[in-house]
Amino acid sequence: MERELKLRIAPEDLAKLRGAPLLARAQATADRPEFLNSTYFDTPELALHRCKASLRVRAVGKRRIQTLKLEGAVEAGVFDRAEYEMPIKRDTPDLALLYDAISADSDCGRLIRDQAAAAQLAPVFVTRIHRTAIALHLPSEDELEIALDEGTVDAQTRSVPLAAVELELKQGKPEALHATALELLKTAPLSIDHRSKADIGYELLVAEHAAPVKAEPVRLSKDNSIEDVFCTIVHNCLSQVHANERGVVSGHDPSSVHQMRVGLRRLRSALDLFAKAIPPYSGLDDELRWIAAELGAARDWEVLAGATLDRAGADGNADELMPVRQACTLVAVDNRQRAAAAVESVRYTRLVLELALWLACKKWRDDMTGKQRAALDSPARQFADKVLRRRHSRLIKRGKGLADLDDHRRHRARIAAKKVRYATEFFASLFSKRAVQHYVKALTALQDDLGWRNDAVVADQLLRTVSRRSREAAPGAAFARGYLSSRVAADHQTLKKLWNRFRRLPPPH
Repeated sequence: MERELKLRIAPEDLAKLRGAPLLARAQATADRPEFLNSTYFDTPELALHRCKASLRVRAVGKRRIQTLKLEGAVEAGVFDRAEYEMPIKRDTPDLALLYDAISADSDCGRLIRDQAAAAQLAPVFVTRIHRTAIALHLPSEDELEIALDEGTVDAQTRSVPLAAVELELKQGKPEALHATALELLKTAPLSIDHRSKADIGYELLVAEHAAPVKAEPVRLSKDNSIEDVFCTIVHNCLSQVHANERGVVSGHDPSSVHQMRVGLRRLRSALDLFAKAIPPYSGLDDELRWIAAELGAARDWEVLAGATLDRAGADGNADELMPVRQACTLVAVDNRQRAAAAVESVRYTRLVLELALWLACKKWRDDMTGKQRAALDSPARQFADKVLRRRHSRLIKRGKGLADLDDHRRHRARIAAKKVRYATEFFASLFSKRAVQHYVKALTALQDDLGWRNDAVVADQLLRTVSRRSREAAPGAAFARGYLSSRVAADHQTLKKLWNRFRRLPPPH
């Protein structure tokens, strides 16, 4: 099993990183720089890639090493995946060497035993890397290998440069990877690398992009402690955040921005839920607000340019709205690029590393009394019940007379509804399944109505901006504002019914 943290660096900063105090002490025993020439093999139909595997033969001087890697988990920049590596006496793969390691019942196992597929294997791309490997023995007794890589990834028609830092855990605890990366970040700007070298190579061959990833259900056990539940929920939220980072960086699908933003909202809500029992570290919420805001601007303009203007043009006014849509799309694309830059920034890298280290080491315990630490071991069921009832009561209070509230107070009620929804979904497996489904169904209908109303309020503000910036788009923007205003007014009775239906329901228990 391979466990490594991948970071990217500008080529001009590699020399600076070599001078990092942490590495300078270890350089005396570092291996001499090596040239690694790795040829990746696949069938013409890229059957291995479809199996989410990569196969290479690496030349290191006169030695040849065959490596098969399977897809694994990636979180906070750490790739955790199965790796099968062995010496080989030729420049082409010998799949028979993998039979004992890979089950014949798996997709990959069946493929490597397919003689017809094996006969079709051919080079698809090559990585040519100059690597300096530094063995790092930490006072904590953790052992890492730091690889400083510079080179190219070359396919038949295209080539891209590469400069990277890889921290591989040889022995010890995974949190040593994040702690070491934070130390290196003090010397040179680094960013989380969301792609392996194989990912980069295959992107030169096929135009595929990371799909947006929705949240997975949270699975809890009724005998979990408060701390167990906290860790499970936060890791669930972070999995959604990290799974969408690559899609945000590529900039091809605005839905990745939306899903990463949802993951951040869920995370902030989870931290708020547990704040009295497990206080977040100083500055965490400010940094989460920052990255959420960077994504939020892109999402708001995407919604306006898409769904909102689609509704406004449904009655045959599409031509009048075309200049508005074009103006909004340009702003949306610009903001999507800004979101991508934020996710690739040093600031975001530091946030990811610090949060991962805080979770792994359970650093919240450091400043707690014995009584507070003991309370974390209490069963979570009673805690969840209390929290959900408190959130429900807050929503009922803020939503009084909901259909007649002004935009500001209705927005506060919408946020309260969102927090109740997240809390219910987080704790769902601790309560009656039927009660949860009934409650969430009514809450979802209410949220959907409040959500498009909020989109209308945001759209009105953005359309005013469009009118000021573009004389050509101003008439269409004015029409869209009027249309949205009429839709909101017509929705009064619907919102009233949805609220009355929800407020009669008790929270799950």
